[in-house]
Amino acid sequence: MSGPPQPHVEPPPERGNWLRQIAGSATLRRVLSVFQAANIAVLPVKGVLTSHLLYDDFASRTLGDIDIRIPRRHFDRAIRLARAHGWSSNIDGPVFWNATLKVDNCEVDIECTLGPPGFCALTVDDLLARAEPCVAPFGFDHLEPELNDHALILVINAFKDGLRPQPWALEDLRRIALHPRFDREKLAARAQAGRVASALWIVATWLADEHGAGDWRAVRDRIGPAPPSPRVARVYAYVRKLGWPQKAGLIATATSSDEIARSSSGLALAAAGVLRRRARMAWVRESRTR
Repeated sequence: MSGPPQPHVEPPPERGNWLRQIAGSATLRRVLSVFQAANIAVLPVKGVLTSHLLYDDFASRTLGDIDIRIPRRHFDRAIRLARAHGWSSNIDGPVFWNATLKVDNCEVDIECTLGPPGFCALTVDDLLARAEPCVAPFGFDHLEPELNDHALILVINAFKDGLRPQPWALEDLRRIALHPRFDREKLAARAQAGRVASALWIVATWLADEHGAGDWRAVRDRIGPAPPSPRVARVYAYVRKLGWPQKAGLIATATSSDEIARSSSGLALAAAGVLRRRARMAWVRESRTR
């Protein structure tokens, strides 16, 4: 005779992280095989890589989804390929050239720009040109971004989140500055080339002042005693005081290029994206009432 039902016991976090990481690697391999066969270059970024790159035990780093970057010119074709393989895709967000795929119960986030369109002058093609072909740690061919490019991606994500990243994203930022290949001169130069040195200054100052990250203070000091663009600093600080509402946060980020012309382009694209999403949601509501 069986005994009374036993209570469900959740696995310890490390076990759960390990399972998610293994599943994430399998999903990444499947996505790469489909896109690479169609000559679409893919750059994995963030947790799926940083868990191996920055931690002694990859299972100590949680993994929510798989993040990849592809060139913007391949976005539409990538979505068609995904749908042909039975992967659901959501392209209705307020940011152009972004999508979320559902692959094997894992979410795969596709982005084709560094931050919102118009924000950063560096392109995914620029990062792909510096990326290194690797097999480790996954056991299959993939590209790994140059470490300081990867650091800039992490900085941009913290910036667009209003300096409210998830704990594991904050830990990635702490750790990447301790990596032997981290080079504050290169990172500052990349940010300047991308016209996002003010964003880097703001994030580095936040990490130094609020989280005691001395390596990031050195990055901030490399840029200068103040952000290159006072306009970016004022707008960003104002929207943070408002609590970083979604639409205002998107527009604040999209207009935070150090170059005013890029900020104008970012504003136009952000506004168009918000209007596109509103129109799509209105259409869906109307369709449901028919």
